[in-house]
Amino acid sequence: MSSMQPVLTKHPAFVEAERRWGEMKSDRVHFEADWEGIARMMRPQRGGFSLDDPTSRQMEKPLSSAPIFAQSNFAAGLYGTLTNPANVWFGLKTNDSDLNAWQPARLWLDQVRDRLLASFMPAVSPFYSAASEVFGDLSAFGNGAQYDEVVPEERKILDVTVSLGEICYDIDGFGRVSEVVRRFHLKPAAALHMFGKRGNLPPKMAELAEKGDQTKFVFYHHVFRNADWRQGMLGVRGKRWVSRYSCELEGALVREAGYDEMPFFAPRWEVESGQIYGTGPGFIALASTRAHHQMDAATIRAAQRAADPTILAPDRGDWPLNGRIRPGNVVYGAVDTQGRAMLRPLEITGSVNLTLQEKQAKMEEIKDAFHYTLMNLAGRTGMTATEVMAITEERQRLWAPHQGRVQEEYLAPKIQRRFSLLWRAGQLPPPPPEMAGVDLQVDYQSAAAVAQKSAQGVAAVRILEDIAPLMQVKPEMLDRIDPDGLLEVLMDARGAPARMFRSREEAAAIADQRAQQQNAMMAMQAAQVGAGAIKDMAGAQAALQPPTEGGNAQ
Repeated sequence: MSSMQPVLTKHPAFVEAERRWGEMKSDRVHFEADWEGIARMMRPQRGGFSLDDPTSRQMEKPLSSAPIFAQSNFAAGLYGTLTNPANVWFGLKTNDSDLNAWQPARLWLDQVRDRLLASFMPAVSPFYSAASEVFGDLSAFGNGAQYDEVVPEERKILDVTVSLGEICYDIDGFGRVSEVVRRFHLKPAAALHMFGKRGNLPPKMAELAEKGDQTKFVFYHHVFRNADWRQGMLGVRGKRWVSRYSCELEGALVREAGYDEMPFFAPRWEVESGQIYGTGPGFIALASTRAHHQMDAATIRAAQRAADPTILAPDRGDWPLNGRIRPGNVVYGAVDTQGRAMLRPLEITGSVNLTLQEKQAKMEEIKDAFHYTLMNLAGRTGMTATEVMAITEERQRLWAPHQGRVQEEYLAPKIQRRFSLLWRAGQLPPPPPEMAGVDLQVDYQSAAAVAQKSAQGVAAVRILEDIAPLMQVKPEMLDRIDPDGLLEVLMDARGAPARMFRSREEAAAIADQRAQQQNAMMAMQAAQVGAGAIKDMAGAQAALQPPTEGGNAQ
């Protein structure tokens, strides 16, 4: 009799994640071919998009580093412009301009902004290093992927940039990410560390970890909309997004949970209508990069032939050369008795007529694809502040369509989710009662926006300088200027925090109190003056009265 082995049934969650991975992966095959070329020429730290394990790929070594420099310089420019940690790169505001100018609202918005910015700092989150990788992928492939996860035991928020080789996603009718499948590999020890306390790993995984097994197992992280979402309910049904981790070992469901917001972010640089994945500057530069690579290869091969040419010999058996001629050695028999050379190099009549200007032209095309002229201000001397501002404005003009998409698909949902995480954790102060139910907006503080506000402040000061001589002749011109409005313009121009200034109401109350004190002092002084005058008058009247009878009798 043959023994019957039990058939392990894979969990439906694993089967569904595996199926959706295959479907979404097949939809982007034509993109992956271009991504491989871009990675090979411009971003060698990425690649392996069509491999089972992208980390097992071989690192490509291009012949020129110039395209890599152009791509990395562009990515650094995006990072410095959009998420520079040295600057206050975003703020918060409402739809009501009057409410934004209200001092309690300004103070609360500034406090919330400061706490949000603090949550992105390295002590709490690796956001800035992860954002740098996102911008690198975005500049090269036109697509990036990142997710965040709260780690309660470490009191941190983990931001992770994911290679395009291990993630697939789908979009809804509005172009927003609606489903994500991440396929990654873990060794047993790493899986036990990740899911040991908050998961249900197969017992065999723990056994392999104890033995020190180094086999990599496939894991799927499947996130999708919760069709059974019920607001206010506990557990997974109370979450808008379902999160399922599953493992190929026994096809097990490792963990099922949920998110209130989509934790994955997939910014794209430029997208055609109806397309899921986009293209970026790297796609535009790919043709010129390939041509530049072939030019370098041809030049190097020609130089190798000239430095170490092929040697022609009559017969291998007659000459003890063994196919090698080394510098400084004596080759016996290389000439006959009459002095004629029996060996000669192979002469190739054709030559590589590639000039330095032709290769430089291709390099300029690559730099133009990455906006190198606008990006690189280093080394330029003698530039005025006006010229720098003009270049910055031109950069913003060219980036405006793409920058808006990056902010919409990456930064805005990232900040919104971070706000929600901190709010639910009780890390944000309560707003003033007057702001109940008011929607908040993200106000991005780009270099161009800051320069524009600064220019408004300079214009306000120059107007005062222009009308100062006129006010000597016509003082009523000063009545046209609102002092509070002027102060607020200068505050915005300098980026001053709201806590430095009092509200208009507080300033008016202080002015009224000061006026009352001045009036009281004036009244007191007037009373003192009046009392002195009365006393003086009384003394004068006493001096004018005649003496009484008998007052001077002798």
